[in-house]
Formats: sequence, C-alpha cells, structure tokens
Amino acid sequence: MATLIEGVVPLPPVLGLRRKGALERLYTHDHLSAREISHLAGASRSDVLNALNRFNLPRSTAKPTRIGPLPFGFEYINHQLVKNNAERAAIRKMQEYRARRLSLRAIAGALNLKPIPTKHNGVWHANTVRGILARA
Repeated sequence: MATLIEGVVPLPPVLGLRRKGALERLYTHDHLSAREISHLAGASRSDVLNALNRFNLPRSTAKPTRIGPLPFGFEYINHQLVKNNAERAAIRKMQEYRARRLSLRAIAGALNLKPIPTKHNGVWHANTVRGILARA
C-alpha cells in the first residue's frame, strides 16, 4: 500500500488506478485480469476497465477468461479452475445427508446451522443444494 507521506497516511489501493505505470504493470506484465485487479485495488471491475481505456492499454484477447459463475467446489486461480477443499467437504456432507434420506430443505437447514458458508457467504436454500448435488 502506498503512503502519502512515508509511514504516515496510508492511501487506498484504488488510487493505483490513477497511475498508468502501476496499472500497466499489473495488467500487462503480471497478466492479472481486470477482475483480479479490481479485487486488489478495492475498485469495481468497470473502474478498472475505464482506467485501461483512459491509459490506452490494449485489452488482451489472448488471455483466457472465465465467463459465468464459478461452480461450488472450485476457485478460479491463475486462469484455471482449481478444487476448493473446504467447499468439496461441504459437497460430501450434502451427499452424506442425502444418502440418509434427508430432504433438500432439511439439508439446507443443517448447513445453515453449521458454520458452512455458501459460495458468497449467503444462506443455504433447498434449490441451491439441489443444483450442487445434481452437478456433483
């Protein structure tokens, strides 16, 4: 994190979008996507894309991108789907509950009672459990 006066006032990372050099390093040299830069900078993806356009940095079409939502049980790291072990354990728990003939609603309720987070830290619903079990 940059500082206004060294060691005194920390600046928010979003200010890195105002400097062409910092943005160019992340996007062109480190090969980070606009989404990854937005997470680092604490800015929206559209802010990053606007900054790329403002500095005339070419948007690379050669970079592989992930389109659509991530399936539960996976993370997107370095342009690859990688298994998320914590989420995979939750899927095994769902399968275990389903093998015991629990309803989808009961499984969702059990997951909500345990500290098992959803993909976006929301609340478990029967339809969510149904979709995950159908893909597993």
